[in-house]
Amino acid sequence: MKRRTFLASTLLATASLGWIAAPASAEERTKVTLLYTATAGFVPAFVAADQGFFADQGVDVELQMASNGSVVVAGVVSGSAQVGLPTPTVVFQAIDNGIEMKAFASSNVFPDTTNAGVVVGKDSGIAKATDLVGKKIGVPGIGGLLDVTMRKWLTTNGVDLNDVNIVEVGLPQTADAIRAGQVDAVASVDPFASRAVDSGVGTLIGSYFDVIPDGTVAGIFVTTADWADAHPEAITGMQLALDDAVTYIKANDQGARDSIAKYTTLPPPVVAGIPLPNMDPHLQPEKSFGFWQELSLEQGLISEPIDLDAFTIRYPGE
Repeated sequence: MKRRTFLASTLLATASLGWIAAPASAEERTKVTLLYTATAGFVPAFVAADQGFFADQGVDVELQMASNGSVVVAGVVSGSAQVGLPTPTVVFQAIDNGIEMKAFASSNVFPDTTNAGVVVGKDSGIAKATDLVGKKIGVPGIGGLLDVTMRKWLTTNGVDLNDVNIVEVGLPQTADAIRAGQVDAVASVDPFASRAVDSGVGTLIGSYFDVIPDGTVAGIFVTTADWADAHPEAITGMQLALDDAVTYIKANDQGARDSIAKYTTLPPPVVAGIPLPNMDPHLQPEKSFGFWQELSLEQGLISEPIDLDAFTIRYPGE
């Protein structure tokens, strides 16, 4: 299956399930189901929910975990959720397939202190990118951020992508998939990368985040254009709540880690050892998304450039 058609198939399959979002009454806060993946970098959303910052801004947000970014986007498009927290390349593919979507905030930006890279078996003998030739590499979602940056890292280091086998492996299965010999390596990120290393299963070779320019966003808060047009106050409220969450995280390290443990379902001792991400919810179209657009075109994920200005909902007054 061509990579550019992968998300389209996922969207159609998910929409066929008949998910319907229940409407909220006028007297209640705007009800929002927010789909996310279990990644420590999404901590602003976790904290905004736990500390009541969303509620303070008139938005009743319920977080639901999804397996990967394609499922997140499919859920938003189908109406199962109103807001999703995927990575930009997955959303670009949806737009390229004719779906109107908007981004209104980011969770974390580069440079990011989060441990991320290719995790390999500790005794595998794999030490550099070229050692992966002929190997099977797991990624959490085809066409997602970790997939496309890992591919970029490989080509930058002289590896022909035709010489590796890339398959899907969920982030929580990073250590288990390597231990079982299902794959030779996994493109992973904290807290799962550090857990695989700390458990003695794997070792991290390089950081594919090194290829990403500073100011580029990682996770983004997205919704459909129709929902955005119908709920501008809710979007502004979520933007302001995320600002409050970032302020809280910088002053309350333990509170932030408690929320990461809760929403990723990882043990607190594991979460205690991971670095917190570099956070800035405010989006700047070209700076935030330019690299992802270039990479998506280069790898054939999209057929034409995305209108980044139209895609981005800026903060009030910006």
